[in-house]
Amino acid sequence: MSSYRADALFSVKGKTVIVTGGGSGIGKGMAAALAINGAKVIICGRRVEPIEETAAELNAAAKESSSGGQVIAIQADVSTKHGITDFYNKCEHIIDKLDYLVNNAGFSSNWKDQSPITDPLTLAKKLFSIDDVDFANMTAIHVAGPYLLGVKFIPLFQKSADPSICNITSIASVFLNRAVCEFSYAQSKAAEAHMTTLMAAALQPFKIRVNSVCPGLFPSGLTTTSDGKLYSLLVGQLKNIPKGREGLVEEMAGPVMMLATPAGGYINGANLVIDGGWVLNSSANDV
Repeated sequence: MSSYRADALFSVKGKTVIVTGGGSGIGKGMAAALAINGAKVIICGRRVEPIEETAAELNAAAKESSSGGQVIAIQADVSTKHGITDFYNKCEHIIDKLDYLVNNAGFSSNWKDQSPITDPLTLAKKLFSIDDVDFANMTAIHVAGPYLLGVKFIPLFQKSADPSICNITSIASVFLNRAVCEFSYAQSKAAEAHMTTLMAAALQPFKIRVNSVCPGLFPSGLTTTSDGKLYSLLVGQLKNIPKGREGLVEEMAGPVMMLATPAGGYINGANLVIDGGWVLNSSANDV
């Protein structure tokens, strides 16, 4: 009956993991959970200083936990095929397998026109402020990037006993709250959710499980000001969340880690929404 123990059922000890965008926000939290519980975690980002600072902090935490976990920082641009190939070449020299890939890297274009979305006099101008390059950039980082990373790392995945991928999408992919989500971002996250099912189907011959996790309102660079406070627009949305608060990073990190453990070993092609019930209580009129 030892397989039912939490330390076996939810174990990531000895796993090799990549978390893109792992230098800050929920990416940092996911990397922390994995490393503190014994995984070897590679975090990557475009800027080397933040990921190196995060790696140092998380290595200290992993050492304190005596889990054997480790965090390695690698500078990489995972929005282009060239950048992904370069990242793979760096990784294959320091890891001999890949058990889990968390595609978390991303950003939002945000509205360039800050006029209210409820004002018909300015709405057309606001909607047209989205540039064609915004659609291209959002698709590159949120759809093409996760797909190309998953495919490029197949040789290392094949050396794992239970390889899996987790794409971090967004609540923007499943609800119609006009005030919260700029549309080039939202459409790319919806596409990423569908890409997850396509990847789950395509990678079956390699025994690679592919799932997505859809976070609601969590503290991150997309949702908070420079002093860490929620944007006022988002504070107004807390009334639609039963707990009346944003999510804790641990509440995101736990489910993402679970998908890499024996507890998640039979989950494939799923989209897990972690929003505290926000979608249940939100509509296009919540502005």
